[in-house]
Amino acid sequence: MNAKDVMTVEPRAVRAVDRLEAAARILWEQDCGFVPVVDGAGVLVGVLTDRDLCMAVYTQGKTLDQLPVAAIMARAPKTCGPDDALATVMQVMQQAQVHRVPVVDARGVLLGVVGSKDLVRAAAARPAAVDGRKVLETLAQVGAPRRGGRDFGEPAAARSEERRVG
Repeated sequence: MNAKDVMTVEPRAVRAVDRLEAAARILWEQDCGFVPVVDGAGVLVGVLTDRDLCMAVYTQGKTLDQLPVAAIMARAPKTCGPDDALATVMQVMQQAQVHRVPVVDARGVLLGVVGSKDLVRAAAARPAAVDGRKVLETLAQVGAPRRGGRDFGEPAAARSEERRVG
């Protein structure tokens, strides 16, 4: 299977000159955590996540209508092509530790997005075509703490066991 077989087609996007409120509206209306940023020709120029948006508003002490998308978007995101194998897409996700990869054509025009949920659905629907173990490895790598990061994801059972022993 290839990226085009599982990607979300024609995702809603914002432009770099838009305000964050436009991105927040898409996040809410589409029930997603990621918004591609494109130029006037549809070429991908960046991405932003719900976390990016939230942290920008918090750290800068401004409202959504006061901040442009360009101020917080991640520039030069990792991408894949529509004919890239899912193994390649998963490798990109693992290396960049991202949950979503924009799919672009040779000119950089946004065609879709492959997200971790798309991989899980594909593995469940077509286990012969998508290796569920590879999907799980990808999710584990994407969710691993980044260098210098803190892992707050310790299972509750492990924490309570420590309390009983100590």
